[in-house]
Amino acid sequence: MTELPELLPDRAYRGLALDGLRYVHVELESATFEACSFAGTDLRDARLNGATFRDCNLTRAKLAGANLFGTAFERCKLMGVDFHDGLTLTAAAFTGCNLDYTGFCGVVLDKMTFRQCTFVEADLSLASLRQATFADCDLSGVDLTETVFFQTDLRGSKLSGWNLKRDELAGIVVSTGQAQELMGEIGVLVVE
Repeated sequence: MTELPELLPDRAYRGLALDGLRYVHVELESATFEACSFAGTDLRDARLNGATFRDCNLTRAKLAGANLFGTAFERCKLMGVDFHDGLTLTAAAFTGCNLDYTGFCGVVLDKMTFRQCTFVEADLSLASLRQATFADCDLSGVDLTETVFFQTDLRGSKLSGWNLKRDELAGIVVSTGQAQELMGEIGVLVVE
């Protein structure tokens, strides 16, 4: 039987291939991971507070019950990750990440900031996005069923497929160009 590489908190790791491995209940607070791959890795109930993931692949990683308080994700691939399963995401930061097809169903993302991330066909149904910021993100085709907005800043983000007839969008903040795009989705032509 192959032994798992030991991972410790407050350490820096580079170029590790940990795909499909099992690190349940691991303590990795303030650890830094650069160019590492965790595709399909089981990180359930992991303590990742203050950790940094830079240029990492976490596609379909299992994060149920993980604590990601203050965790930073920079240019990471998180496709297909299910964030709704008992995670703590408070003060986590996502910059330049691929979050396509992820599940945020019912997750509280209040006051969180996402910069230059893609969320193509992600599930944001029942999520709370109060005072969240999605700066220059691609939110094309996301599921917005019963999503809660209040001062949710979407300026600069791509909103293709958002439907004013179907989705309750009260509380979003958009630019003039985005307002024209949203109106166009329901057949209204806005002219200046």
